[in-house]
Amino acid sequence: MKSKRQNVSEFRQTILGYHATNANEKSESIPIDLIIDIFLRLPVKSIARCRCVSKLWEKSLRLPYFTELYLTRSSAHPRLLFACEIYNELVFFSTPQTQNLCESSSSSVAPIAPSYHHMKFPLYSCYGIISPINGLVFTSGRQILKGRKISKLVSVICNPSTGESLTLPKPQTRKKISIRSYFGYDPIEKQFKVLSMTRSGDGSYKEHQVLTLGTENPTWRMIDCGITHRLSSFDDVICINGLMYFLDSDHMIVCFDVRSEKFSFIKTSFDRSSRTVMINYNGKLASLMSEGCIYNSGRGRRFDNYITGTSTSLEMWVLEDAGKHEWSKHIYELPPLWKNVLEKHTFVGVAGTNELVLSPCYASHPFYVFYYNFETKTIRRVEIEGSFKELTSDRFRRVRIFLDHVEDVNLMKRSDTS
Repeated sequence: MKSKRQNVSEFRQTILGYHATNANEKSESIPIDLIIDIFLRLPVKSIARCRCVSKLWEKSLRLPYFTELYLTRSSAHPRLLFACEIYNELVFFSTPQTQNLCESSSSSVAPIAPSYHHMKFPLYSCYGIISPINGLVFTSGRQILKGRKISKLVSVICNPSTGESLTLPKPQTRKKISIRSYFGYDPIEKQFKVLSMTRSGDGSYKEHQVLTLGTENPTWRMIDCGITHRLSSFDDVICINGLMYFLDSDHMIVCFDVRSEKFSFIKTSFDRSSRTVMINYNGKLASLMSEGCIYNSGRGRRFDNYITGTSTSLEMWVLEDAGKHEWSKHIYELPPLWKNVLEKHTFVGVAGTNELVLSPCYASHPFYVFYYNFETKTIRRVEIEGSFKELTSDRFRRVRIFLDHVEDVNLMKRSDTS
């Protein structure tokens, strides 16, 4: 593995076109730190254009040293990512994730947030979308084959920032009842992996396979699970610090360690009779619920966790010790304004350290994202404008929103969607 100094040296040589043959030339050069800072300030589309300037620029702007720096800088300015199925295409938008304004009033209206259109690709009957990890999004759905009227079920990883997508190979399985695949990341080895599970006739998942991305010829590998489990729905999964958590229908949470590829389980201390949503709360797994949440099957593929007018409080359980199955309980009373403003909204997650984010489940105009501050018990809203408003004119379109999306300029191999 190259050292930081070697990476910086390689970056400088390529971006300035230095070679050993002209190393002794007496010419002034731009400081490398200034060059790096200029590129880091450019939007993703500008980086793509710069890669077309020359082979040297294309090579330098694809070096791991630069792409990792860009990802780190983007992480300091997270965005809201919107996913919407429009005319048999999955479309992505994003907008800056607003910061906590710490107002003392019970309700405040933040400035309008412009949205930007990233990409779209052919995918209909979307079965679910896994929360973005380091700028990459995993989804499953059906694609119509080019020049044909039939469709096929595919799993796709896409990068909304670069507009690229990668269709994954199908898992090899002897059972054809149902297959679910999920996306995880190991921050230590810096590896993305896909976990596939095959459902048997009794509803439990038997076969488990892993696909490691970034290898020359990625292939599925069988792994042992040792835990009988039944998952609730496609969306009931979250990856935090290299651990994938699955909400099981048997009052427990299944945990998969992306690095070791080992399974474990966590007992839940809370009542699962009401709708439960798993979120990332300051780097810890948390389960969020409200006594006013109701089930809605949407189009028969997943459940929505609506907030209703009867909601008066939120209950959050935070996992403190997975080994001991210890959870801490937190109750948050909702202000009276909640009933009038947040009818039929869904939990998105927790932004920063103390703001719960909610949004409508379907496109509406105006479209508002709400932030509820746990500490001050205030609500503020942000109106989403721009490309999102123009393309989601149909209010019945399902909208998925994700927090803390970052922009990644690292390129992936393009998929073959034929």
